[in-house]
Amino acid sequence: MKKKLIVCVLAAFFSLGSVSLYAAGSNSPVELSADTIEYDSVQGVATAQGSVRIVRDKAVMTGYAVHYNAKTGEALLTGGVKVVQDQATLTADEVQSVDGNHMIATGDVVLVKQDQRLTGTQLDYYSDKSYALLTGGARLSTAEAVMTAPQIESWINENRAVGTGGIHIVSDTHQVDATADQATYISGKEEQGQIVLSGNARAVQQGNVLTGNTLTIHLGDKALNAQGRTKLVITPQ
Repeated sequence: MKKKLIVCVLAAFFSLGSVSLYAAGSNSPVELSADTIEYDSVQGVATAQGSVRIVRDKAVMTGYAVHYNAKTGEALLTGGVKVVQDQATLTADEVQSVDGNHMIATGDVVLVKQDQRLTGTQLDYYSDKSYALLTGGARLSTAEAVMTAPQIESWINENRAVGTGGIHIVSDTHQVDATADQATYISGKEEQGQIVLSGNARAVQQGNVLTGNTLTIHLGDKALNAQGRTKLVITPQ
């Protein structure tokens, strides 16, 4: 009975908060359940441990422990964290909610949405823009290609990603292996999938090697275009 009472008090308190845990401008209530829950009404701090589950609007967060400060709007969820919102699923060692839209995930980060999969050491995710910044051995996998780089930015709803700091792209489907200082990957019906490589760009396709300042790989027809000073080495089949 006491546990149920505490949960009801927390739900009512969160619903009055001016800072949303997941959605900007949302005043919908938060449902928090766990093995143990403590709430300090003076400090505005809630802590919970054991099978933690937090639900608000269309977002669901689970983990081992959570610390929430209602006065600052910050939340820290640790221990095998999983966040599900709309069509996106995020898993990590811990997830921190900085404000209504910004979440920081650290430790074995995996973000999956539709056919896109992002992995790395740290992920900054802005839910209102479906924008993700991944650092630390960043890797983006899609049905068409795999991109690795020190840093990858992904505009998930736009099916667009930019890798910087020295990138490597492999597409078994289109028989392409490419490297460059930076790469922009676009996937969609209009573009039919393309990768724009810039800075020390080099692409190998079926034994043919193309180098240049800027290379564009058209995944739909397996074509390579080059701009600037370029060099093509063709290997006879």
